Amino acid sequence: MPTPSIFRFQNGGPVDPRGVLSSIGEVVYGWDIQSDALSWGPNVGEVLGPVPEQALARGLSFAGLVEPGSGPSRYDAIFCSSDPDQGEGVVYRTRYAIELAGRKMWAEDTGRWFAGTDGRPGCARGVLRIERAVRPEELSQPGSELCDRPALVERIDIALKEHLPAERPVVVLVAAIDELARLNDDFGHEATDEIIDTVHERLRSVTRRRDHLVRYAGNSFAILLVGCPQDEIESAARRFIKIVAQSAIETARGIALVRLRVGAASAPELGHHGGEVLAAAEGALASARAGGIDGTVVAKPRPRRSPGEDPVGFDVQAIAALNERRVRLALQPIVRTVSREVAFHEALLRVGQGEAGLYFASTELVPMLERRGLVRLFDHRVLELAMEMLKADPKLVLSVNVSPRSLSDPEWFDAFVACTGMAHDKAARLIVEVTETATIDNPARIAKLLGRIKEQGARIAIDDFGAGHSSLKHLRAFPIDILKIDGAFTQNLRRSTDDRFYVRTLVDLASHLGVETVAEWVDDELQASMLRDWGVTYLQGHLVGRAELHEPMQQARRHLAAG
Repeated sequence: MPTPSIFRFQNGGPVDPRGVLSSIGEVVYGWDIQSDALSWGPNVGEVLGPVPEQALARGLSFAGLVEPGSGPSRYDAIFCSSDPDQGEGVVYRTRYAIELAGRKMWAEDTGRWFAGTDGRPGCARGVLRIERAVRPEELSQPGSELCDRPALVERIDIALKEHLPAERPVVVLVAAIDELARLNDDFGHEATDEIIDTVHERLRSVTRRRDHLVRYAGNSFAILLVGCPQDEIESAARRFIKIVAQSAIETARGIALVRLRVGAASAPELGHHGGEVLAAAEGALASARAGGIDGTVVAKPRPRRSPGEDPVGFDVQAIAALNERRVRLALQPIVRTVSREVAFHEALLRVGQGEAGLYFASTELVPMLERRGLVRLFDHRVLELAMEMLKADPKLVLSVNVSPRSLSDPEWFDAFVACTGMAHDKAARLIVEVTETATIDNPARIAKLLGRIKEQGARIAIDDFGAGHSSLKHLRAFPIDILKIDGAFTQNLRRSTDDRFYVRTLVDLASHLGVETVAEWVDDELQASMLRDWGVTYLQGHLVGRAELHEPMQQARRHLAAG
């Protein structure tokens, strides 16, 4: 059933997505976890009201607004997620109470985090939706009290001050129930609560009198071991893993098999402050999950970097990767919504570290390249590789991402003309993707530049649409062929009526403008069927295909010959 026209148009023109988001209480955000810098969509004031500037600028400061015991904060939801990032991010979802303008409100926080070069969460993009006011009884129900992260840090600090001067080591174990999201889908919320309570009791049964067991972040437990030598950490952790896995857990909805993954960090080796040691244990837990390790990962001391600081020698390493031809492309298919036939592939940057098979994704790399002024060189190399692939395969259609920094550099456009000027047949199979935020600063100049790119034969796609809330007046002036709807909105369609309304509105707007649409982050058939019914042109996500590293033709021939 089509969206009523009253939602699609106002006074004869399309509605602005920013107004739609504000009307349903949603605001998008981006979080650079490494530097803790938090950025928001321009309607943040309309949705959240007057919030202290510091709380909006820093991720952990914003987490301080979360009502203790109401639910995992965004930080906890990300660092307690079960799956490793395979290059396309990992979904997280949490719900908590937050104090806004003197009122406690329920907030739903959903998004996707992306790993840095070390495999740990490096940045996140998501949507915060304010639901309704908190009723007084909702935060005082028996069993709802949890130890939040600040309180846990305080407990660790107390233990460190008491025991480190006496040269007694303190070990922090962070244990999380594996695949809790799957258990929740299989058994439901009430049964999941039963599972968590049972795990808590089993852990308590083998906790020594001098140690401390604390439940925090919903499905996570912190265990403080006093006087535990470094060489006994793994055997101590094994005691907790074994007691949880010893037998299935019976719930009202069925029998569940549960296991723990554990990260560990010891003081003083990993630090003298509770926050440092806890962060190290959480990082070790993330490594255990990313590596599918059933035992315990113990954090090791390593050189520290200042927030936002790039790795030492990054410029030299980046230039070396270019010179040594260690820049490659991974291709992710984008399929037609109805037939599921591949329409084109998105070419994603991957940079190798000199070891066979070891390639890092662009999620953390591109921001560092932008900070160092090197991104144009990599965008140029990606374009060269894409043109080579189009030449090698006459049926291939590719989309390539271009950084806003490159768009503002005349030399990049000169390189683009050089690559496409004598290859119009290949340029016709090329799609240039620019982010929505790149169109906001100087819309007139960007519109002119995109027109010149189209004159070379390429098509234009706006990526991550919905994150920056471009004025539709400007959007209509851009020579756009494809609009890619930000995955932060499409990933939660099954649960959020607001997101369904917003996505349908964007699809209608694109149809009105004669623009094709791509839905990003499509992970299940229910999403796909909704998007098909609403008229979305293409799908992109794990459901229809993951990004795979492209193997050059000459290398493929060598492998075949060797076989």
